[in-house]
Order: sequence, then C-alpha cells, then structure tokens
Amino acid sequence: MPVININAFAGLKPITDPVLLGNNDATLAKNVRLVSGALAPLKGTTTLKVLTKAAPQTIFRYGTSVNENEYWLEFLADTDVVRSPIAADQYGRLYWTDGGVPKYAPNNLILSGSDYPGGSYNLGIPAPASPLTIATFTPPPSATQTEVRTYVYTYVSAYGEEGPPSPASSLATLDPAQPAGLTNIAVAPSGAYNIATKRIYRSSAVGSAAQFQFVAEIPIANTTYSDEVLQASLGEILPSTEWYAPPSGMKGLKLLANGAAIGFKGNTVHLSEPNLPHAWPHEYPIEEEIVGIGVFRQSAVILTTGRPYLMSGADPQAMSLERMELPQACLSKRSIVDTGDGVLYASPDGIVSISSGGIQLITRDLFTRDQWQAFNPSSIQAVSHDNRYHAMYTTAGGTRGTLVFDFSGQGALLSETDINQTTAVTALYADYRTDTLYMAQGTNIVRYNAGTPLTYAWRSKMFRAPFAMNFSRAQLISTSYPTTLKVYADGVLRFTKSVANGGTFFLPSGLRAIDWQFEISGTGEVTQLVVATAADELRKT
Repeated sequence: MPVININAFAGLKPITDPVLLGNNDATLAKNVRLVSGALAPLKGTTTLKVLTKAAPQTIFRYGTSVNENEYWLEFLADTDVVRSPIAADQYGRLYWTDGGVPKYAPNNLILSGSDYPGGSYNLGIPAPASPLTIATFTPPPSATQTEVRTYVYTYVSAYGEEGPPSPASSLATLDPAQPAGLTNIAVAPSGAYNIATKRIYRSSAVGSAAQFQFVAEIPIANTTYSDEVLQASLGEILPSTEWYAPPSGMKGLKLLANGAAIGFKGNTVHLSEPNLPHAWPHEYPIEEEIVGIGVFRQSAVILTTGRPYLMSGADPQAMSLERMELPQACLSKRSIVDTGDGVLYASPDGIVSISSGGIQLITRDLFTRDQWQAFNPSSIQAVSHDNRYHAMYTTAGGTRGTLVFDFSGQGALLSETDINQTTAVTALYADYRTDTLYMAQGTNIVRYNAGTPLTYAWRSKMFRAPFAMNFSRAQLISTSYPTTLKVYADGVLRFTKSVANGGTFFLPSGLRAIDWQFEISGTGEVTQLVVATAADELRKT
C-alpha cells in the first residue's frame, strides 16, 4: 500500500468496520456536501424574519407572493396544514388539524391581525339538533288529493358548505295545493361555524324509499317559512345526509390525489368526500393505534404502533386496505415525509421506505439497531429537501444533531451536520416554489444552506498496512486554502498541518504505523488527497 489516493469523497457507513470500508468512504462526514465526488462545505443559515411565537412546532408559508418574507403561519402544536382542494378557490382557504377541533380559514381571516393565522372556523357543519314543526296546513279535500309530508333542514356556511340534516319532522297529511306553515326552524348553533343560511327539504313519500328534495334556502335568522312549492317544482335530492364534521381530536390531515382529505383519530382512518373537506362520512378502523399518515400518488400510507397499512382507491367509500408484511412501527409522527414517489419514516431499526415498489428498511446497510437507537428515533423531526431526507434528533442525553440521507442516487448516502446543535430547530418547512428549506430556530425563521460556508470535517476509512510503515509525502488539492489535514497513526493524532497550497509537503519522518487515517477540515472544495511513502509515488498519481 505505497500510495493512498482519495479522489471521490463519499459518506458514512457506521455499520461497517472502519478497516473494511471502501477507499473513498468516511468515518466522519460533518457539514459536507457530497454530490460531485468533491468534498464541499455545507453552508450556514441566513435569517429571514423574526418569529411571532416562541418555539413553534409548525411553520407554513401561505399565499403566492414572490416575497418570501410574507404570510408565514406559526403553530405552537404539531399541526398538519393543507391548501384547499377546490380548484381556483376564490376564498384561499387552508385546513389544519392539531389534535383538537379541526380548523379552516379563508384568506381574510388567515391574514387578519399580525400573528397568522389571525383566526379560524371549526371544520364541518353540524346537524340541527331539533326538527322543525309543520304548524299550519290545510287538510286534503278528498282522499285522491292527499299528500303526506315530512321535512328536514340543514345548515349552510357562507361558502356554500352544507351539513347533515336535522331529525325529520312529524308527518302531516295535507292539501298539496295549499301552503304549509313551518316553524321552529332553529337558528345557528353556538361555535365558530360561519353559518349563513338554512336549506329546507321535504318528502311526499315515506318509509324506506323516502327522498328529501330541495324546497328553499332561507337566512339563518329566519325561524319560519311558508311552503307553497308544488311537488313538480321541487329541486335536487338532499346530498348531505352523511356529511358529518370530522371528529374532534383528529390529526394527520393530508390530501389524496382524488381530492379527498384524510386524517386519523385513535385507530380509525377518516376520509372526506372528494373536494368537500367539510364532509367526512367515511371511516376505516384498523387494528393498531395510528401514529401518522403519508401520501403518494393514489395511495395513503397508514403508519401505526405496529405494522403499516397501504390504503388505495379512487372512491373514498370503497378504499382498499393492505396490511404490509414488514413489521416496522412508526416511532415519530414528525419523522413522516412524503417524497412524491413514496413515504419515509423512522422505525425502531432505521428509516423505512414505502412506495409502489413495496416496503423496505433502506438504512439496513448503514446502521445496526443499537447504532440507530442511539439517535433516539422517537425524537426525530424530518423533511425532504434537495432529494435528501433531513432527520433532526435529540439523544436521550440531550445532544442534538442532524442526519442527512441522500436517496437520489447522486453523491454520498449519509452525512451529518451540527446546524441545530447550538440552537434548537423546532419546525421545518420545505418550500418547493423556491426550493428552499426554512427552519424555525431560536427566535427566527432561517434559510438552510444559504449562508457562508461552514467548516466541515471529513475523516477517511482506516487504511491498514501489511506492516508498520511510514508515509512521508502528501498533496491536497483544493479550490481555496488554507485547508487543515490531520494524520492519525494507530488511532492517535500524530500530525496536524495547515495546507497553504496545492504543492506536495512532508509528513513526519520516522513515524511508522499499521493503521492510518486522514482528516480534512476547512471551507474549500477538495478534489483530491494523495499520501505516499516517497515523492516519486506522488508523481505517478
């Protein structure tokens, strides 16, 4: 082993013994960008704006403004936020869940005040609690002119969102040619529902074939109505019989490709009608307690305290559920990341990927279970940015760090950064419009990898010689200097040099060892490190 030539710098493989790593692999790769094979620095952060809340768990950029400073929403709890599934929604609505009452808000309410969101409404429209009364009517003049009626009514929001119907009124046998006087039509219930009107429906058939048809829409304050509509002039059949509000306590709100919204509570998956995020008639209970949900293409991944499930289908009332074969629980809801082609999450054994190709533990060649558990995977919050899975963790001892996994097929697979070591990152947001990762860190929203270059550290594998030998010459090629080189011999730091240029330089004479490692630190982009026992060997590389 007279020459060591490293000219394609790779990442970490902690599971592999340092002696058995590939020649370009690392035992330390911190604050590095490993894309082209060169050793390049990760950049630091730059401050975008001051937070309005202390340590928010979720941040979200609203609107379409090109000014990245504008319209940041902050939530103190872990919150799932989705944009409106309604095409060209004129109200600019957002919907969110945080484990309390599901919420939504239109543009003017979101941007009211200086602390966004400025307000919200409860998601869903309640059913009226009491039936209306058919107070006055004319009895039929003969049996041949009899019509038997019963009525229901619904609440309707200012945005046309309709809720489920009231209990049916008592039956009345009347003359269809004469008006019927309706009373006790309840006003809006308490709660932030933004109800503006009521819709009245009636049926002239009873029993299992009863169909309620539209009669009229009246202001929310009106408690009476005179029905003079003939049967032939009735409108549409009541569409909202089972359009229930989502349950209080629902979490994990996401949107499926068919426009349906999905969430969970306990061990039950809840689905809305397509493009009607206020109407939640569909429930799918499963065996395990649900931790979180990821979505990709036409599918939803239901992650639990046991095995994951794959839910797919085009119709929310006819979704299929497949219990997946790999028993890998999800340890952290905040570790769940949708990549577009699949879902990634933190399990007890490592990072799991679920996609159309199936389920696999994609870090099985990187960590042992004990190595992975040392990162305290239940603490992980993660985000997908720049084709990388950024996983921020806090160990049981309180040490913070970030693992960066590159699953794009480019560059190194694993590196680390200490970007959140001094000041904790409490929230992450990847904005695909600007291809920027934003973080809530300390008292600010900051941009990731957007500042001055950080000082990186990259340490090689352990090169084991067949016998004790001396490396006497080295050369380090970088785009800028100085760059620091450290030499470890038989596990001990024996030499440190600030390399000033690309020329060759001497290593300590008389230093003989079997195991050698080389560590590079700096901010310049390094393309090659060559270490040899003699000068003429360097010239051959």
